[in-house]
Amino acid sequence: MKKQRVAAIEKEMTKVISNVLFGELKNPRIKGIVSVTHVRVTQDLKFVDVSFSILPMAGQTVNREAVLKGLNETRGYFRKRIGEEIKIRFIPEVRVHLDDSIEHAVKISKLLNEVKE
Repeated sequence: MKKQRVAAIEKEMTKVISNVLFGELKNPRIKGIVSVTHVRVTQDLKFVDVSFSILPMAGQTVNREAVLKGLNETRGYFRKRIGEEIKIRFIPEVRVHLDDSIEHAVKISKLLNEVKE
C-alpha cells in the first residue's frame, strides 16, 4: 500500500481514537490526562499500534499500569469505532502502548526552571 494512503489512514485513526477517548470512554481505570501521541499502521493493515501519553491531574498520582490495563480493555471498542468511521476493507487489531516522552519533557522543563532560578 502506498505511503500516502497509510499516512491518511493513520491520521483518520488518530482522530477517531482521540474522539472516543475524550467523548465516549467511561472506563474508571483511565485517569489523568490521556492523549494519543502516535498511531502506526502496519503495511498490510492487520495491526495498528497506538501510543498514549498519561499526565496526572494537578495534585494527583496516576497508576500507569492501571491506565494501561483500562486502555487494553477498550481495544475492542476502539476497533469497532474505527470500523464505523473509516471505510477500509480490513479493520486492524489495536495494540496499545504507553509513551513517556511528554512526561520526560515535563521533567526536563522543571529541571531547567530550577537551574534558571
